[in-house]
Amino acid sequence: MKTVFDQAFLPYGRSVTGVPIDEVMRALAGLPAPEEGMTYSPREDALHACLEFEPYGERLYADMPYQLGYCAGENESADTMVRHGGSAFVCGESEFTLAVRHRWESETEQFTVPAGQLTEIYGDTLRSAPLGRGFRVLVILPFATNTDWQGADGAIFRNTWKG
Repeated sequence: MKTVFDQAFLPYGRSVTGVPIDEVMRALAGLPAPEEGMTYSPREDALHACLEFEPYGERLYADMPYQLGYCAGENESADTMVRHGGSAFVCGESEFTLAVRHRWESETEQFTVPAGQLTEIYGDTLRSAPLGRGFRVLVILPFATNTDWQGADGAIFRNTWKG
């Protein structure tokens, strides 16, 4: 299987180095994972409490706000492919597989993401949820992706995504 270090991954994303994620990964290890199936939380306060990561998180998105969430459990299907309008960054506690393609491509490619490797998935790339069993994956997205949020005027914006 190809990895995110292979040339074939370059149209879809890149491996990121130099970002301290150890503290965030320790916090991720304490978050719940289901016995069966998969869970997704778009934003977790326990992850945002990791102050070591904060200045790097903003730099990943060119000083724009971001959110730290996670996906955990088991998933063997790449039937659903999504994109969020901005890059996504992922990092797993253990190795996992990522399925990716572009809208104009008919074939989906799969790449292994090694444990602890922060990986950017470009905004124009369709991607699956992590594939594998027993994974726990950090997911960094632009602020308010898949969440409800309150605007400056106090209005509540509801996200209709149901997971």
